[in-house]
Amino acid sequence: MKSMTRRQFIVNSTVVMGGLIGTGIVQPGVTMADEIEFIESACEKEGKKILVAYESNCGSTSGVAKAIADVICRQGIGVDLRRIGNITDISSYTGVVIGSAVKSSAWYPGVIGFVKDHQDHFSRIPVVYFLTCLALYKDTQKTRELAQSYFNPVLKAVPEVKPRAMEAFSGALDYSKLNMVVRMIMKSRMEKQGIPEGDFRDFQKIESWARDTVLPNLTAA
Repeated sequence: MKSMTRRQFIVNSTVVMGGLIGTGIVQPGVTMADEIEFIESACEKEGKKILVAYESNCGSTSGVAKAIADVICRQGIGVDLRRIGNITDISSYTGVVIGSAVKSSAWYPGVIGFVKDHQDHFSRIPVVYFLTCLALYKDTQKTRELAQSYFNPVLKAVPEVKPRAMEAFSGALDYSKLNMVVRMIMKSRMEKQGIPEGDFRDFQKIESWARDTVLPNLTAA
């Protein structure tokens, strides 16, 4: 058997993992270095009940989803915050917010699959979409248009579901949450794009969107 040096192993692993990430084969959570908390909560109120459903790789999108759910709860409306893989029944919800991090210029495949699986229900209730991506680290007309294009795959895959609003937010880049191989890949990619490590989420913008756009669209009679 041909031996392999540690350097060769790392290089080969980087190439393989980079290919898997690029094709979307690597699913959320596989790239993590340590256990990350994916937030879930329930706010019980009388009347309408909203679902905030999300998928996140390293927790950034989870934090955005929580901020949206918190705004809904503070307005006296019932809301469940759930990671998409943990959702089993959507029949009780009168409106839904669906969000995802971005891989390969689209939502995670599992999120698109979630919309497709429940398209009959989602086509009858108000729905809004959001995503997080590092492209918006530089907030320009070009990057905003690019970020909005990441919704196209789900819109084309499930045209029966027509979101009342869609918004893209900047995410966060924390190398400590990535395993060694993925960290190497991401550092190389981000350095080429001029994106530094940091948290670029604008929670004032997120909460304003939840209050001024999400709530009116999901709670209108």
